[in-house]
Amino acid sequence: MTKQKRFNRRNSWNSICLCKEYGGLGVRKLREFNLALLGKWCWRMLVNREGLWYRVLVARYGVERGRLRDGGRRGSSWWREITRIRDNGGGIEGAWFGECIVKKVGDGTNTLFWSDPWVDGIPLGRRFRRLFDLVETQLCSVAEMASLGWGAGGEAWVWRRPLRGWEEELLGECQSLLLNISLQVHSPDSWLWQPDPDNGYSVRSAYHLLTFQDSVSLHAADGLIWHPQVPLKVSILAWRLLRDRLPTKANLVTRGILSPEAHFCVSGCGAVESTQHLFLSCSTFGPLWHMTSSWIGSPLVVSHTIPDHFAQFTLSGGGSRGRRSFMQLI
Repeated sequence: MTKQKRFNRRNSWNSICLCKEYGGLGVRKLREFNLALLGKWCWRMLVNREGLWYRVLVARYGVERGRLRDGGRRGSSWWREITRIRDNGGGIEGAWFGECIVKKVGDGTNTLFWSDPWVDGIPLGRRFRRLFDLVETQLCSVAEMASLGWGAGGEAWVWRRPLRGWEEELLGECQSLLLNISLQVHSPDSWLWQPDPDNGYSVRSAYHLLTFQDSVSLHAADGLIWHPQVPLKVSILAWRLLRDRLPTKANLVTRGILSPEAHFCVSGCGAVESTQHLFLSCSTFGPLWHMTSSWIGSPLVVSHTIPDHFAQFTLSGGGSRGRRSFMQLI
């Protein structure tokens, strides 16, 4: 198979996997969907640490800096994939999971001061890596740090050695971030999934995040393909028709399935059997539109392209929803 054919097939599959709103068929991308499913386990590790399954993972892999270890070569392929998603996105550009979670602090008892993303969505241990490496206790909770005093001269700051001048400046920057933070004594800490803060993580929202793309301009006909009262196979046929993906003889010749001498219309009119010819300009099949319009009592549609004809014919039935779905079906 040539590189050009591989490129065309890859592009065709990518267009099929687009959402229907973007002109695709809405077929799920298996890789992204699998990542969204595995991401559910990453979310459960945050919000449900009392379950037996979590205790088994703790016993199997251990905890380091408040997080389960990746296990190295000892870890199963399932577990290694989950830790990759947790740490760097599982191969997708950008750490999509870590960038979309944030810790909402209430009383601070279940939030790790250095490891959890509770200030501006970034762990303090990542933002102030030097201080994190020097601090005596890396697993203190926010509540413990606040009770000891995290302001200037507070007892919360215990270091392995005296800080140097530039490290003192880092500490001052860290303390300035904490000035306006106050804990809510009667409110528990909670994790938030930023794409859907109210309902939390869902496979649907994660998949949408992984496959999101900017909106594209589509022909008016593309918005008329899908209708709940039209059978799915009919809508798919219309989708293929508008994109010239039906197995007409012209397309089969292009793909190398038929010889160039076999591209004539099946009606015997002598013209090349393309989509445009077969549905609009063929002397045998073209007049069917006039007969259909007379039968249903709609205005005759005269257009020179498949998308324009599809849109005009569908809308010629008027504004009634039932009438429009009937025209779509035809």
